[in-house]
Amino acid sequence: MKYLVLAIAILAACEDDAVDTAEVKATKLECKALFRHIVSISPQSQGQEPDKVAGALPSEDIAGCVAAEPEMRACMLAAKDVAGVKACIPSDEVLACMHVAAGAKKAAHEKADTDKTPVDPALDAKFDGIRAKCWAGDGKAADALKTI
Repeated sequence: MKYLVLAIAILAACEDDAVDTAEVKATKLECKALFRHIVSISPQSQGQEPDKVAGALPSEDIAGCVAAEPEMRACMLAAKDVAGVKACIPSDEVLACMHVAAGAKKAAHEKADTDKTPVDPALDAKFDGIRAKCWAGDGKAADALKTI
């Protein structure tokens, strides 16, 4: 449990007072499920009710989880033990690579003015593919994007 809290604290973002979008609400529900899952597989939590422990966590833990990469959350939800949860925490290099790919995707959307025209799925596929390579461990996958 302490490893998850540490990982989330590292990835925590400042929470603003904006009303949550449907996507953020869904992510918060996913985070609550993640916390329940971690409590249920953690040896330190044996005999405790996952819903009760997860429900007692501060809102900052939820905000940190929401700010974490979706690939991390999915990986942790699939983990069968604490070692599996720890393995879901990417290196700084992988995380930086994912952020470069996400930033390049956002810039491409802004350049294409996606507010006025629909997003071309091929555009997203390029950046999503690079991000997937980053997550798979290729911390250099987004290097070419830095020059675009």
